[in-house]
Amino acid sequence: SSIVGLANATAAGWGNLGGGVTQLLMPVVFVAIRKASSSSDSLTWRPCFIVPAVMHITAALLAISARDMPDGNYGQLEKSGAKKKGNATEAIKFGWKNVNAWILVLTYGCCCGMELTMNNIASLYFQEYHDMPVVTAGLLSSLYGLMNLFARSIG
Repeated sequence: SSIVGLANATAAGWGNLGGGVTQLLMPVVFVAIRKASSSSDSLTWRPCFIVPAVMHITAALLAISARDMPDGNYGQLEKSGAKKKGNATEAIKFGWKNVNAWILVLTYGCCCGMELTMNNIASLYFQEYHDMPVVTAGLLSSLYGLMNLFARSIG
């Protein structure tokens, strides 16, 4: 139904929102570290990587400690008989042979590649060709990623 499509599009939009949030927040982190340390631009970017590293480690710890499904963890559900044990080899073979899956991989690869390219060059474009400060350039380039919040849902 249309509500399922809307829900899937909204969830995917939230998933791709990260590119915009990164463009918005990382320049602010950069400027804050530069002011706090009085370092040059060439040295300031290195400590900026601590922020996403901490976020990734935190997310990994949360994922490891979380339940696999609302009903419980896979191992417990398989032991109790509530869930049938899947055959990973058969699933992989089926996936490799599925032409539709390969078409989706190719299509998504092209779309995602374009989005990643825009996320990577937009801020530099605004800085180099329009002489914008890093925070302003980050704000403007974040709009491309932030539009995923609503653009996918409305088609």
